[in-house]
Amino acid sequence: MKINSVMDEYAKHERVGIEVPGYSKMNLGNVIRFVAQQEWGSFVSYYQLRPDQLEKAIEKEIEFFKSCGKNFEWKVYDTDKPKEIKQYLIQHGFEEGEAESFMLMDLSEIEGYLPESNACVEVTDPAGIRDYISVAEKVWGGDHSGQEAHLIASKQNAPENTSLYVIYENGLAVSSARIEYTSNSPFAGIWGGSTLEDFRGRGHYSALLHKRINDAKKRGVKYLTIDASDMSRPIVEKYGFRFITTTTPYEYLVK
Repeated sequence: MKINSVMDEYAKHERVGIEVPGYSKMNLGNVIRFVAQQEWGSFVSYYQLRPDQLEKAIEKEIEFFKSCGKNFEWKVYDTDKPKEIKQYLIQHGFEEGEAESFMLMDLSEIEGYLPESNACVEVTDPAGIRDYISVAEKVWGGDHSGQEAHLIASKQNAPENTSLYVIYENGLAVSSARIEYTSNSPFAGIWGGSTLEDFRGRGHYSALLHKRINDAKKRGVKYLTIDASDMSRPIVEKYGFRFITTTTPYEYLVK
């Protein structure tokens, strides 16, 4: 697998060519931004800049999002150029998030379908999405209301693009995960795999992973991607996910 070729194809479909329901897409030529309707959730999806263009481009994005009163994220892949962008983002007030492993699975290497558990419940309405979000909030902390609003809007505007799953025990949401598709893309992304601490070691993460791998195969997806934490990486590696590069989120909070 040639990393540069994979990342070029990924950028074409998932960073440049994407359309996000409920977001305004603005292609500035060398930067592509997505503007959410709410305060949270806006992001820069792609950039192609020379070192001498970095400072001006970053300042332009900050000025734009300040004028909108919206926080935004600028995600950096270690295969991106120029390499100096990380230090420039920090110097301009971005908060560096936790680095994760961007990993890829070639679904053609998976024969047949993996065993599925009836415990994986697909949720589609606001109440179910609140259950999904409640797991993430308990596991990772913080306010996830922005993501909750985005997921509700996504299910209303393009329900086929996102599938969300929750595992319950005695009526309590204890584990959750989702898969997201982009129209006409060979990629699908799996996100949000979280399990409450007291309920780990029961196979919930693997059950949700099996479900999403099977979903993607049924839809004819070629590649499955994940931004894996240090906790998730050893698990997904067992299924054939391969490390491609490191990804780091940088968040700008409008004061």
